[in-house]
Amino acid sequence: MKGFKLILSLSALIALHFSEAKAQSGYAEDALRFSQFGSTGTARINALGGTGNSLGGDISNIHNNPAGLGFYQNSEFSFTAAYSDWNAGTTLLNQTENFNATNFSIPNLGVVISKAKTPLEVGDWRGGSFGISINRQATYNNDFGYFSNQLDQGSILDFYVEDYNNYGVPGGTDGLFFDAFLINPVDDGYDYVPNATLALEKMEKVENEGSMSEINFSYGGNYKNKLFLGASLGINSVSFRSTKTYNEEFFDDNNQTTLFSSLQENLYLSGTGVNVGLGVIYKPVDQLNVGLNFKSPTWYQINEEYDADIFADFFPAYQDPEFGSISESDAQTDLYVSSYNLRSPMRLGGGLTYFFGKNGFITADVNYLDYSSANIRSNAFNPEMDNQDINNLYGQTINYSLGGEFRFDMFRLRAGYAYYGDPIANPGNTDRSTNQISGGVGVKLSGFSIDFGLVNSKFNGYYSSYPGSDLAVIDNNRTTGMLTLGFSF
Repeated sequence: MKGFKLILSLSALIALHFSEAKAQSGYAEDALRFSQFGSTGTARINALGGTGNSLGGDISNIHNNPAGLGFYQNSEFSFTAAYSDWNAGTTLLNQTENFNATNFSIPNLGVVISKAKTPLEVGDWRGGSFGISINRQATYNNDFGYFSNQLDQGSILDFYVEDYNNYGVPGGTDGLFFDAFLINPVDDGYDYVPNATLALEKMEKVENEGSMSEINFSYGGNYKNKLFLGASLGINSVSFRSTKTYNEEFFDDNNQTTLFSSLQENLYLSGTGVNVGLGVIYKPVDQLNVGLNFKSPTWYQINEEYDADIFADFFPAYQDPEFGSISESDAQTDLYVSSYNLRSPMRLGGGLTYFFGKNGFITADVNYLDYSSANIRSNAFNPEMDNQDINNLYGQTINYSLGGEFRFDMFRLRAGYAYYGDPIANPGNTDRSTNQISGGVGVKLSGFSIDFGLVNSKFNGYYSSYPGSDLAVIDNNRTTGMLTLGFSF
């Protein structure tokens, strides 16, 4: 059943920086998609570059470092709304197409119930806080595509003619070109229809949507106001839908259409997963926090559905020796349904926060991930090749972020920077790392706070429609504005 994802897997997931050298089954692409993360949580934490390994007292500690819940002295409810704008400029053979997608979301909703001791209560254990939050870990809503009319740029038919002649006609998506009479038997093998000429225009559009969210249950405790310990349980849900439409149009010497074909593929993924987290924050002196954070792998069960169809128009009609005159054709696959288990990488993080009295602080995080440790298991197919692809394609990354907050009376001014490393082990001349800058303002009142954050992320993606096709480069620029309202009680 794995063959049905061949073409889809042969293209990269640009939004998440997938490689030009792709896995042949597509599940390695899924492993990366559901393993990457960026800055998440409240507007305050996002404005600080997503830092949170050593900074306590924020709702974002529920899903980041739960030890930070030990800093709470009062209970709190927090609500965050966000609006994002994602621009993707795709360049293929010096021709650029621009796409834009917008999205409104509620990326964070949480509550902390504090059970901290009052200053007059005795005991080294100073109590702690429970937290529950719903947090969006990733957003997949984006569109991209390209158009090219360069001469001698090559057709997808060239690839499949060679493939059919070497291995015969396969089933699934790969066999649709045969079923639609675009590739046909000849005396010495297979060839495409005479309507396919050298003058060719091709275009593709990819429309993605979906998200990865986590419901988290956490507790953080306080020992002597020096050592803060925490643990969390996360329940993840993922949803991803992709529609890809690939068109080719051939022309004669008079610029009249001789052949038009369109291949559409539909993929839907959904699933749930579970993980656990442990955290510690230590204050060697009052001005300094040192944090360590561990997030286990997330163990997912993923369900998938896939289908594809193709249609073609012939000008003039194609004369088939067996079926006669064919002016149009269409073919489609069955709806394929499957499931598999995915184990994403664990995450290790550390951080430092230094306070300048009541004037503010600076904070920094470092996080380590090994994307090659992801693993696929399934009773529906043999995942051995997929796991080999994961081990060969992906590598280790060090992600880091830096942020600062300046305080003046009830006002807050924040800025941050984050870098997310390229997950590909041997990227060659390509770079899929992400650079993120952020900033924000806030107002802190007794019992109420309001924060605004603005985050801009830039990264490149790389995409090829089929083996041997020219490589498209996608310049991604995503800007997100966030507003958080917090209520203490």
